[in-house]
Amino acid sequence: MNWLIDVFQYLIDFFYGLFLSIIELVKDVVYFIFNLLLDIVDAIVLGAISLFDPVDVSQYLTGFPPEASWVLGQIGLPQALGMIVTAIGVRIMLQLIPFTRLGS
Repeated sequence: MNWLIDVFQYLIDFFYGLFLSIIELVKDVVYFIFNLLLDIVDAIVLGAISLFDPVDVSQYLTGFPPEASWVLGQIGLPQALGMIVTAIGVRIMLQLIPFTRLGS
């Protein structure tokens, strides 16, 4: 009669382990899908950020004398314009979030 109790206990342990494994499998699938979604969002954000790479303004300032172009480069005008364009882009993206007003 003990063998019947042992077999029954073995089946209970087996099904309990199977149940826990299925729960872990479902959690892993959900995490995998969430990870894929975040990878897609990451690719979109990297693409949007690449649009706002700093522009070298000195190439557009060929009409200025070389001394003026040098001074503008030394004071960091290209980097400043890149920061301004990036800030404006981020502000526009943040204002497009639902339930926020455009223009605030």
